[in-house]
Amino acid sequence: MKRVVTLALPLGQSRRNAKRLALAAGCTLMLVSPLLWAHAHITATEPEAGAILEQAPERLELRFDSPIRITQFEVTGPEGTVELGEDPLGPLAETHGAVPAETLAPGDYEVVWRGIAEDGHTMSGGYRFAIQE
Repeated sequence: MKRVVTLALPLGQSRRNAKRLALAAGCTLMLVSPLLWAHAHITATEPEAGAILEQAPERLELRFDSPIRITQFEVTGPEGTVELGEDPLGPLAETHGAVPAETLAPGDYEVVWRGIAEDGHTMSGGYRFAIQE
C-alpha cells in the first residue's frame, strides 16, 4: 500500500515562497542570458558580400567580433573548387584569411565557412562575390 504525504503550508507562506522562487529564477536568467548571446558574430568579409570586382582579390578574409576557430573554408568559382595557397584553418582569432594559389578568373565565387566560437558555439555561413571580365 502506497502512502502519499503532503505538506500543507499556510496560504501566505506559499505565496512568499512562490515570489522568492520567481525572483531567484529572474536573477538567474539575467546573469545567464548574456552568456547565451556571447558567441561570435561576423562583422566583415573581404571582398564584401555581393561585391562585383574589377580585378581579382589577392586575399579572402573573414572578420568576427570575438575569437573563432575556423574548421572549414571553401571557395568555389566558375572553374570549380579554388585551391588556396594559405590555410585559414587553425587557432582562435578574430580575423581569418586565405590567399588563392592562383589569380582568380572572372566569374561568380562563393565562400563557405564553418567554425567554433570561443564559447563552443558552432557557426557557419557564406558569401558570394563576382569578378568582371
